[in-house]
Amino acid sequence: MSRFKLIAFIALTTLAFGVALLGDAVAGEKIKGRVVGYTVKWENVPVGDEEGHVIAVIEDKGIDSGPMGGILPNERLYRGVTLIDANLKTCMGSMVAHEEYTDRDGDKYYIQSKGKLVGKGGWEGEWAFTKGTAKYEGIEGKGTWSGVTLGPMQWYVDYEGEMGLPK
Repeated sequence: MSRFKLIAFIALTTLAFGVALLGDAVAGEKIKGRVVGYTVKWENVPVGDEEGHVIAVIEDKGIDSGPMGGILPNERLYRGVTLIDANLKTCMGSMVAHEEYTDRDGDKYYIQSKGKLVGKGGWEGEWAFTKGTAKYEGIEGKGTWSGVTLGPMQWYVDYEGEMGLPK
């Protein structure tokens, strides 16, 4: 897997986690959606223990076009920062991402996602809400995601799970 595919996949994964968390919500409501994104920054450092092994920090941006209606509006902006520990030659590795989703009113919620590489260009993992502002204060939920690299620095992530807000 090339460095660009890995970066795109990581960004996609991060976006997918965010989308999952912003779906329509009432306490315990099921959600499903997709985040489409691109990598704006990639910094990596070779570890040196084996060929292709790197630690990387990636910044991604995109759009969550997940569930419509309910208390969560459609089309949220996505921004994610991901830490990757992977071998670019063997396509083995893991990631942890911190994601921010912003709606049209400027209200935000945050997600942490964790995952692993699954073959060339694929990632999968789990996500959970960590915080919300304004109307998302007290947001809770978690779920799973899987992502695909579309090309250099481009990706999408599909997610599903549950979310809820305090009444």
